[in-house]
Amino acid sequence: MARLRCDLLCEDREQEALFRKVLERRSARVRVLARKEGGGFTFVLRQLKPAAAYIRQRSQEAVGLLVVIDGDQRGWAGRWEELRREAGLTGATWEAKVAVCIPTRNVETWQLWLCGRRDLDESSDYKPEWRRAMERGVMSARQAVDAWFRSLRPDEEDAEKRCLPALFQGRQEIDRLFRATSLP
Repeated sequence: MARLRCDLLCEDREQEALFRKVLERRSARVRVLARKEGGGFTFVLRQLKPAAAYIRQRSQEAVGLLVVIDGDQRGWAGRWEELRREAGLTGATWEAKVAVCIPTRNVETWQLWLCGRRDLDESSDYKPEWRRAMERGVMSARQAVDAWFRSLRPDEEDAEKRCLPALFQGRQEIDRLFRATSLP
């Protein structure tokens, strides 16, 4: 089986820190699409069409695209629709080789959850808490990546679906990307 080459299109360095490592742990060769300082949703929108076109042109290769944008106040469904509408992409464009993760409210929410904090929701901003935990050395991006790959008990999976459905969806998207891009 060919090793996945995956382009990572994300808003900022915090997203890159988590998702680059998640992809690499799955043995993907990762190329982060060039990003100016700050990045943001607008950057992702501008880069999305050419990045998706590059992947589609390589239908016989083990290549994929992971798009990561924060849900912010819009939430998973709102941001998903905004992304599709603003990028001018139809449903057919979101073929198997393109996956989308929408950390809601932001990637720091996912990192805190993965590191064991369970009193979270998708509407609160946890960036300050994540930064303080990192500064104190009690949580890290590495811990979050390790936890991503830990098997969930049924009660843990239920809690994740209930409290952070965007994280549950994101895990499924990445799994789908790897299944869809595996070639014999």
